[in-house]
Amino acid sequence: MASGTRGYSSYRGRGRKGKIFLAIVLILIILASVGFIIAREHMTYDADGNLHFDLPWTKGPELSDQLPETPDVKIQKPEASEDTPAAVNVIQAVQLGEDPAQWQAQLSAGAYNAFAVTMKASDGTLEYPFETSVSGRKLSDRAAAVQEALPRLLDGERYSIARLSCLRDGGVARENLESMGLKNTGGYVFYDGNNENWLDPSKEAVKTYLSDLAVECADLGFDEILLTDLSYPTVGKLDKIDYGFADGFADQTAYHAEQIADLLQAIQEALAGRDVKLSLEVPEAAYEHDGIDSDAGLDLYGGLMSRLSRVYVPTAPEKVDGMVTEALGNGVLIPELTEIPEGVSYKCYLMMNP
Repeated sequence: MASGTRGYSSYRGRGRKGKIFLAIVLILIILASVGFIIAREHMTYDADGNLHFDLPWTKGPELSDQLPETPDVKIQKPEASEDTPAAVNVIQAVQLGEDPAQWQAQLSAGAYNAFAVTMKASDGTLEYPFETSVSGRKLSDRAAAVQEALPRLLDGERYSIARLSCLRDGGVARENLESMGLKNTGGYVFYDGNNENWLDPSKEAVKTYLSDLAVECADLGFDEILLTDLSYPTVGKLDKIDYGFADGFADQTAYHAEQIADLLQAIQEALAGRDVKLSLEVPEAAYEHDGIDSDAGLDLYGGLMSRLSRVYVPTAPEKVDGMVTEALGNGVLIPELTEIPEGVSYKCYLMMNP
C-alpha cells in the first residue's frame, strides 16, 4: 500500500490571485481619480445650471495662435528737419566771399547747411544799403549787388547768419565824436595801435544805431545775427582811453564789462519778438581765460552768455580738438576756421575765407 495522506492534496491558498485583483482595482481607482481631476478642468455650467465639458479638441485656436507677437517698439524723439533751418543746431557754415555773383557756386562747392554774410565789416563799412543812416557811415561799392543777391539766399533752404561788426567804426566815430565816438583823455577821438577809431558802448546813440542795424538784418530774414567787435580796443595806449569811469564801480574792469553787457542787452531787447538768434564772436584770449578779457570788457559768464544763443571763437585748426570738443555738444561754441584738419572730432564750424 502506498504511504501518504489519503484523500488530500497540497493546499496552495488564494493569496496570489487576490493580490492581482486588488492591484487592478487600485489602478482603476487611481485612473478614475486622475480622470476626474482632469475632467474638472473642463467642466462648465451654462446659465441654466447644466453641466458641459469643453474638451481641448473641441476648442478653437488659442489667443496666442490668433494674434502675432507684439514687436519691441522703441520711441525715438524726432530730430530737427533740415527743412526747418531755424531749428539747426549743428552749424557747418561758409563765410561768403566778396563777389555776390559767386555765392551760389560757393555754397554748392561744399556740404554746408549754413552760410554767413558780412553786413557790416570790421572797419565799419556797410555792405548793405541799410535804411538806418548816421553821418560818417561808409557804404560799400558792392552794397547794391548784395541787396540783389540776398533774396535768393534767404529762401529758407539754408540757415543764414548776418555778421555785424559793432564798435570798430572810424568814420562814424570821427563824425559823431560827442554822441558816439570813443575819446582819449585829452578829449579827442582815440586811435588804437592799428590807427583805428572806435565807438563808445556807453553812449545811447551807439546803442540805437547798432540795434537798428540788427533789426534790419532780422527783418530781411536772417536766422542768426553774429555780432563781432563788440568790445573796447585791446591794442595801443589803452591808458589814454577816456572810459568815462563812473562812481559806484569797484574797479575799471567791472565798468568795462557793464557797458558791453548793457549794449548787448539793448540789441537783444530791440530784437524781442523776432524769430532770430543772437550770437557773439569773442577773441580766443577770452575763451582761454575762462571767458574773460578785461581789456575788451568781455565777461562771458558775468552777464553775456544768458543773452546769447552761440559764441564763435576764431582759432587755429590744431587747437580745436582740445578746446571745443566737449563744448560743441550743445552747439553753443562754434570755431571759426580757415581750414578743416583731418580727424578732428567736431561737427560745428564756420569756414572763414575758404
